[in-house]
Amino acid sequence: MEMLDIDKAESILLEMLEEDANCIPVLNNLAHMNGRYLSDFEKAVEYYERVLEIEPDNAWARDERRRYARYLTYD
Repeated sequence: MEMLDIDKAESILLEMLEEDANCIPVLNNLAHMNGRYLSDFEKAVEYYERVLEIEPDNAWARDERRRYARYLTYD
């Protein structure tokens, strides 16, 4: 991600997620990438929600989820 090869980073992270669907660092990185680099705020919120299901006291994920949820509009 830091080298802005987002497609490759996403591919690697998704492969890692297939190996362990509850890997918090992978979920956090996917959420961050979707929110910051891809502007897919809905997907970012979904990944942060998964983190919080596994680790409800994760303040960073909670704050970031709130940050990106502000950009979503619900009909």
